[in-house]
Amino acid sequence: MYFRTLAFIILVISQVSFAQARKPAVEDFVGIEIDQPEGTPQGTEGLFNFEKDISKFGETKEQPLKSAKTDTSVSNEEPTSLTTILAITFILGLPILIWSLMMHHLRQKAHAESALNIEVLEKYRQQRAESRKAAEEYKKAS
Repeated sequence: MYFRTLAFIILVISQVSFAQARKPAVEDFVGIEIDQPEGTPQGTEGLFNFEKDISKFGETKEQPLKSAKTDTSVSNEEPTSLTTILAITFILGLPILIWSLMMHHLRQKAHAESALNIEVLEKYRQQRAESRKAAEEYKKAS
């Protein structure tokens, strides 16, 4: 029992110490940035003539998006929902599991104590009966 208590205390203290040592991932910045982001250099932009071949542009743009969208949406939605449901069920079921394990342990402990008390009671009754017999024999002898 002492080992479990010590392990729990060490676990809590270690988690608190890790939480105190954490720092933000981004350092605070106070002031004005001097560097100006540069745009795309002149002449390297991708030019497209929308007056010509607009129908081809629409077809090529829609086809890859539809195929990629159908493939990823089917595979990503089902495991995520199943995982979420299992996680929520586990979290909600954890108190019930802990309660049932504690009650089982307490029942076993109570059963062992009652068996021990019955043995002690039987020994007490035998000793008391023997002392009464000894007292009656002593009275008869005198």
